[in-house]
Amino acid sequence: MALKSLSEALGLLAKKPLVWMPGFFAAFAILLTYYMYSLFGMGVAFPVGITLLVIMPAFLAGTYGIVIGDNATPAAFRKYAIYGYIRCLMPTIILLMIGWILATALTYLLMTFGLSVAVGYYFSTFVIIPLLFFCYFADITAVVNNLPAFRAIKDSAARVTNGAVSSMVFYIFNIVILLAASMFYSLICSLLTVDVASPLFEMNETQLIALSQSAEFETELLALVSTPEIISAAIISLAITACIFVPIFVVYKACFYKRLLVMNMMPEAANKEHQGGKGDQGNLGGSFDEKGRWYKYS
Repeated sequence: MALKSLSEALGLLAKKPLVWMPGFFAAFAILLTYYMYSLFGMGVAFPVGITLLVIMPAFLAGTYGIVIGDNATPAAFRKYAIYGYIRCLMPTIILLMIGWILATALTYLLMTFGLSVAVGYYFSTFVIIPLLFFCYFADITAVVNNLPAFRAIKDSAARVTNGAVSSMVFYIFNIVILLAASMFYSLICSLLTVDVASPLFEMNETQLIALSQSAEFETELLALVSTPEIISAAIISLAITACIFVPIFVVYKACFYKRLLVMNMMPEAANKEHQGGKGDQGNLGGSFDEKGRWYKYS
């Protein structure tokens, strides 16, 4: 199911241009925030970045709607974005708050046993993993099923539990895509910084070893990576990577959730059919098909 969903998602990326909107907006948000920081400082860049981050769920809701609703018109995207904005935003905010509270509480608990803050924060990340595993579909289930935030979180956990094997494969594929995105980012960043970092690339092994053992190595390396050219190249590379890979994650999530809906509805439909026609089924042989419908044998 996870592989079929990935194939469907790649097909939608080629057929429906509107599903690229989350990637375009993410790239725009990254570049605008960086240039606000470059021109006006952190005092302006921070609220601009937060505002753009809060707007992002509208593009997610619009994409979820046109993928699951099979209606990829601009009017449908706008309708789904307006309808699902709050439904998509609230579970995300609640999950962020829960994750922050749990991570902070675990960090302070570990500090009481003599561990440092850095080690405490490291172990607190393990609290986020199960939260992300079970609640990853909270935003999309709130949009599709019109659920309040806490019911959407509960529904996401229930659907992931019912399809645990398929969900695990889905998460593995997401990790592979994330690794591909990091490699793509490194490649783009290397291409954009090749002129600035050319002195390092031209050194042989002996020169690099001697440089790494010098007392000024850390200072020189920090000065190199903090140059405006390197920072700009890193931000542009991040924007390009987000533009390409954010739509892949979003559309893949929507396609998999659509199949997860069908898979979770099959036992319910089968159970209803079984209860509704129990008298007939007790006398005549038959079976349920893949959609949960009862067929009697003649």
